[in-house]
Amino acid sequence: MYYINKIVGFVVSPVCIAILAGLGALACARLKRWRVAKWLGWGAVVWLWLWMTPIMTWVVGVPLEREFVVDGRVPTVETFPAADVIVLLGGGMGVDTNLSPYAEMSAGADRVWQAARLYKAGKAAKVMATGFCPQDSTVPLLKDFGVAADCISLLKAENTEQEAKGIAKTGYKRILLVTSAWHMKRARLMFEKYAPGTEVVCAPADFEQSAMAENAFAPKAILPDVNAFQLNSVAFHEWVGIIGYNLFR
Repeated sequence: MYYINKIVGFVVSPVCIAILAGLGALACARLKRWRVAKWLGWGAVVWLWLWMTPIMTWVVGVPLEREFVVDGRVPTVETFPAADVIVLLGGGMGVDTNLSPYAEMSAGADRVWQAARLYKAGKAAKVMATGFCPQDSTVPLLKDFGVAADCISLLKAENTEQEAKGIAKTGYKRILLVTSAWHMKRARLMFEKYAPGTEVVCAPADFEQSAMAENAFAPKAILPDVNAFQLNSVAFHEWVGIIGYNLFR
């Protein structure tokens, strides 16, 4: 199921849609359907161009994070209530076993910082980490940030749905849910469905979409940007998941 989700996620993505449009243009050209080929070809170019701009980040990315910003600022950990456990969703860490003994951090590693801050602020006495090989990546970093080893537990899960179902089995009444701000809307939906007896307090980190969109109306915002394309592709995936969930739940 994990790999099926990954494949579907790629198929329903800006880059795959552009590829399909491009292949359609080539097929139409081969059949001498020049008008259709032209529209599909230019459509693929314009589509990709739009998804590579910070303007599109402002359109699709910022709305994912907006509700978690208070008075234009990211809330500090002191503003969150106490909870039974801090649930740290995976996705911000990787393991490089060939080159270094240390875990590799991606942009989403802000999640780990956030969980450690909440722990050190006394908001919960336990941190539950999920994701790919958290014992080799997330856990060592949590320890480096001052979280006691005996206060860290692991939840085996491959996606957000499994994480929510796993939390439902723990019996925790209130959790501080930590993930990237752009992922929080969909994560909350999953937890509301699969862990209905658990109060979820959203404590997001990693406000990448809002940071990129700060320059959405600068003259250069119409130019392609690799970072914007990556963030916009993530936002597209999140909206597909949110809309699909609301349609079929």
